Amino acid sequence: MRDRKRDSRRFKHVFLDAEGTIYVPHRGRSTWDFWARPSPELAKDFFRLDEGVAEALRTLRGEVDSLCVVSRNSKPVLDALLDDFGIREFFDEVILNGDKGREISKYLSDRGYDHSEAVMVGDTPALDLYPVRRAGIEAILVDRPYNRGADAERIKGVRELPSWLRIADLVGKAPGPRNSTLDEFVGDAPGGTKRLISAAGC
Repeated sequence: MRDRKRDSRRFKHVFLDAEGTIYVPHRGRSTWDFWARPSPELAKDFFRLDEGVAEALRTLRGEVDSLCVVSRNSKPVLDALLDDFGIREFFDEVILNGDKGREISKYLSDRGYDHSEAVMVGDTPALDLYPVRRAGIEAILVDRPYNRGADAERIKGVRELPSWLRIADLVGKAPGPRNSTLDEFVGDAPGGTKRLISAAGC
């Protein structure tokens, strides 16, 4: 029997960037320091899983058809971190290198999946947002100080992604990008969801 909840999802295929999205440097460290002398061993000491990521991945795994990592990181470093964090099992595939828009498009086309049912989540507009949108695939950003000049919808972290997907199911495809976080749309008031639907033009 098919899962009706999955059938009704606005986005069924989720693609996540790695560095800056799934994991981040320990406080006070710069990624430039790591990439000056990268190694799998140093990576495990240098990076930490971002807040709430493991719980969000566990939730997503039960709610979407595809969950993939799309990264331009080196394979040895990424392999070391996925294993060290204990999250590899959540992903259907790890896609490395190349234009992320083209790579995601190929993944979807090879499996007969609808491009309109996919979303990319990342932190770097030049890699995670623009090329993916050019491929006709939705993309949103994890809000970081260095990407706030980009015109895109944002979440505070992967921890908010399950909620964002549920709200997307309610409001459908908005006519244009929303540039606020979930908190700014929903707020603490009981009528928050209603305001989100209104703000999305539905």
